[in-house]
Amino acid sequence: MKTLGENLVQFNGLYNFRDIGGYKTNNGGIMKKGVLFRSDELSRLSEKDIELFKRLEIKLICDLRTDQERKSKPSKIKSEQGIEIVNISIQDKSQEFTRFEFFKFLVSKSNSIDFKSIMNDMYHNMAFINCNKLNEVITLLSIQNNLPALIHCTGGKDRTGFISALIQLLVGVPYHVVMEEYLYSNYLIEPKMKKVEKMIKWMSLFQVSSERIKPMLEVRREYLDDVYNVIIKEYGDIETYLCEACDIKLKSLMDLKNLLLK
Repeated sequence: MKTLGENLVQFNGLYNFRDIGGYKTNNGGIMKKGVLFRSDELSRLSEKDIELFKRLEIKLICDLRTDQERKSKPSKIKSEQGIEIVNISIQDKSQEFTRFEFFKFLVSKSNSIDFKSIMNDMYHNMAFINCNKLNEVITLLSIQNNLPALIHCTGGKDRTGFISALIQLLVGVPYHVVMEEYLYSNYLIEPKMKKVEKMIKWMSLFQVSSERIKPMLEVRREYLDDVYNVIIKEYGDIETYLCEACDIKLKSLMDLKNLLLK
């Protein structure tokens, strides 16, 4: 069994950049490495980081952040560098806050905010409301000229983690391995999330405790389990879900499998 750390790419300005390949599939195949990467946001890359990034020969970046997130932390990787950058916001518009709006939300509702419920709703929205966005990402990744590619959001844990899990499951990586890889974000982003925790506590004027914030700062087995179980109950398998719920062409899914498997 390969170790999760083997897939890490060490950048000075990133916490959660890694290859999602290298895993054995249920039928004895292997998901290729060097084809599909996942990451947190790219605003803090150093010059050395940018040189390392270039060596990966990434052709496409799928940025899953909202417009507000992109404005707040602009990426250091630009389309002028010969990389196609596609902005595909996977977020319910009602949950898109400016920094000031988030401050008001925290202060006015500090006693009633249920962060766990917010995260459960977010995963439900990703799986069943943002199906057209999933279609867009996976269809882009099924085109050979777009690979190698990178998927990223802000922390690289939820939106990126969910899509990475769907792709790994599609090509046949066992669910327990996918879950382990998904949960690995907690180890990688812990230093970054400590900073976010302090910021949220300050913005709430210290009315929100660390324990209450915690569901928002980590990935949890139940987040992925809950949507996965609904998908399997309603559609039987990931491929059928992607075809029927997300309206992705079967040819695109077959092409993606062929590009990612060896």
